[in-house]
Amino acid sequence: MTRKTITDIFNAEEFRSLGHQLIDVLADQLDRQLQGKGKVLNWRDPASEDTHWQQALPMQPSIDSAELLQKLKAEILPASLAIHHPRNMGHQVAMPIPVAALCDLVAALTNQAMAVYEAGPTATMIERQVLRWLSQLVGWKTDGAEVHGVLTSGGAQANLTALLAARQVATRQRSAASNVWKTGVVSHAPMYILASEHAHYSVSRAAGIMGLGTDSVISIATDHQGRMVAAELAKAHEACIRNKQHIMAVVANAGCTPTGSIDPLLEIGQYCRKNQLWLHVDGAHGASALLSSQHRQLLNGIELADSVVWDGHKLLYMPATVSAVLFREPENSYAAFAQDASYLFQGSNHDVETYNVSYRTLECTKRMMGLKLWAAFSLYGVENLGSVVDRAFATARLLATKLSDAADFELLMQPQTNIVCFRHLCDGHMEPESLNALQAKLRMALVQSGAFHLTQVRLHGALWLRTTLMNPVTQESDLDALLLALRSATLD
Repeated sequence: MTRKTITDIFNAEEFRSLGHQLIDVLADQLDRQLQGKGKVLNWRDPASEDTHWQQALPMQPSIDSAELLQKLKAEILPASLAIHHPRNMGHQVAMPIPVAALCDLVAALTNQAMAVYEAGPTATMIERQVLRWLSQLVGWKTDGAEVHGVLTSGGAQANLTALLAARQVATRQRSAASNVWKTGVVSHAPMYILASEHAHYSVSRAAGIMGLGTDSVISIATDHQGRMVAAELAKAHEACIRNKQHIMAVVANAGCTPTGSIDPLLEIGQYCRKNQLWLHVDGAHGASALLSSQHRQLLNGIELADSVVWDGHKLLYMPATVSAVLFREPENSYAAFAQDASYLFQGSNHDVETYNVSYRTLECTKRMMGLKLWAAFSLYGVENLGSVVDRAFATARLLATKLSDAADFELLMQPQTNIVCFRHLCDGHMEPESLNALQAKLRMALVQSGAFHLTQVRLHGALWLRTTLMNPVTQESDLDALLLALRSATLD
């Protein structure tokens, strides 16, 4: 193929032409998936797929734009998980609102770095407005000049950011002159985190990254509904006091990953306030219940948290990834990263410094994440976005009812959000390990057939099938088909 010039590489007309064609391809795929046409996943063995994609490094062009479009249509899109398909019930990944995907295109092409205000002026202002809206939904008062956090690339980074701030504040409580960011953890007494036994793995990972060690995360037992037991939290805290262990933070779940359970946030929050403990709420999945007048009460007490994580790419239906880490006290949003970078931060102008996002985040180059959230809130409003959450929760309750009514299925617990865990009992006379093996077999059978996508979770030795009902177009007939498919797969 002909060698490309710089003009060819940055050709606006080619972008226009290819972009129009690509939107048509994606719109057709969106339409097919929403109607439930085709498989959820065209399963292919990963080893053979890896071999298929291996090729020599192309020193010169190997395809043109027409061939690129054809490869997308024929190979890349068909082999991708059909995220908008009503029988995609696997992970906590949203079917993105289409306009939000278009906003990601704007973010990609304009490429606002956002390290400092001048590198992304409008992007900075849009993010600040989105953060005010989210903080208001949490229940915090917002002042026009204040911002209670930052948007980050995913919940794991958001949890790390919140816990870094908690660490800095906790050490300063012991000594106002203390700066663990500067002097390191070796200069301070060991610090510990009290967290639900169902805390996301990113919490222990954050402890490891911060140099506390993963053993510093003390697990708090949950009840039969998967919720942290507040009395067990108090007991663990009292034991830490006796052992002279310094508690850095308490981590509660607002929609834990295994079951979607929500901890008793009001009770935990009141205990933390009384005992001057930093409360971090991992609301990556469940915080979007705040959009719903019907379900908001599930998160009563979240306003007592010192920090909250909220994923947009879950029940806010944004493309991955965008997560908010929010702080009740705006000044704590600066506590995570207490360092200087003179080539970025021109300290002579404090008024401008306030708008430099890099003071608050691990990322230096940070994409325009706020635009898609701003557009969704502005176009649809809280009430309409909340109705999408309501629909997902209602679908989960409907599936739970069907499972409870079926003698050959066992429901783990009534869903508190949109996650339902259950297992097929077959004839009801299987040994525990055989029953576990059956669930794994059934899941792989459905996934590899392309009929459904669902996951599994092991809790206290038992393996459960796990569905995350994200899709608001999933119908009752899809739920009936799921149970029928599991029964049929058992017979094979």
